[in-house]
Amino acid sequence: MYETIQIETQRTTLRVLANRAEDAKRKLSLYALDRILWKLEEMNLAEKTIVPPDTVRQLFAFGVPYSPDIKIPDLIELVFTAQEQFMNVEPEEINRVPTIEELEAYFEQSRVA
Repeated sequence: MYETIQIETQRTTLRVLANRAEDAKRKLSLYALDRILWKLEEMNLAEKTIVPPDTVRQLFAFGVPYSPDIKIPDLIELVFTAQEQFMNVEPEEINRVPTIEELEAYFEQSRVA
């Protein structure tokens, strides 16, 4: 029984770590896309038309299509579209009821700690 509880505790811990990693990745992606937006908005206000190579690389890294004939306001819209995949993310297990094994593992972990 103890081994089963230990395995479930490890699975729960790994699941929590994976969720935290995914959340961190989502936040970092939004931050990076925000920085690209700032850059593009500054360029737009300055009426510049040539996107610097580093910004082009960042756009491609997030799957934002780029070609020199795309206007800056249109690029801004494309970046907004790219951000949507990272916004309003619902937890995968929002109304899930924990299993008996998960509860036992949780209480066992609480007793040990």
